[in-house]
Amino acid sequence: MSKYAKNTIKLFKIAILSLCIIILFTIIFYQYDHTHFKGFDEEDDKGGKILNRLYFTMTTFSSTGYGDISPNSNELKVLSMILQFILVIAMMAGILEF
Repeated sequence: MSKYAKNTIKLFKIAILSLCIIILFTIIFYQYDHTHFKGFDEEDDKGGKILNRLYFTMTTFSSTGYGDISPNSNELKVLSMILQFILVIAMMAGILEF
């Protein structure tokens, strides 16, 4: 097997591990209502509770943080999570000495 193929398999494993961690914590955070989160109100949770918890998980896990400016629409949350997921994969690759 070539070095490129081995690295591709490693990267795929890291992405799967990262995704599993993200899903696990999203499920855990889903158990809590909006009163446990600063920035989410009852109205936000009516239409997008799972997206809000996924966004919170990705922001926490990627160490992006919770600055004064944050996405207010679902589209920007999704776009931000994609970017954060790329960061998570890069961090995991570095930790596991890709």
